[in-house]
Amino acid sequence: MVDVTVTVHLHTTLQRPTPTGPLRRLDVTLPRGSTLADLVNRLSLPHRDDSVLLVINGRQADIWQVLHDSDEVHLIPALSGGAPI
Repeated sequence: MVDVTVTVHLHTTLQRPTPTGPLRRLDVTLPRGSTLADLVNRLSLPHRDDSVLLVINGRQADIWQVLHDSDEVHLIPALSGGAPI
């Protein structure tokens, strides 16, 4: 089975600290047929349906979306705050 490689962009609180600064972008190789759920698990990221916006190639995606070679994946955590209306 052929693998796929995707570029993952980690936003705000999902960025990982490294000695040279926060890790914001990385390439991840997964088996063909892998989903966003597989990617989130591989990266050991927390995920609830409402906690992270999942975007593939500029379009919102669901956790079961199958990944394809060269996909650009953005993982954007929900932020809270502001005054009640």
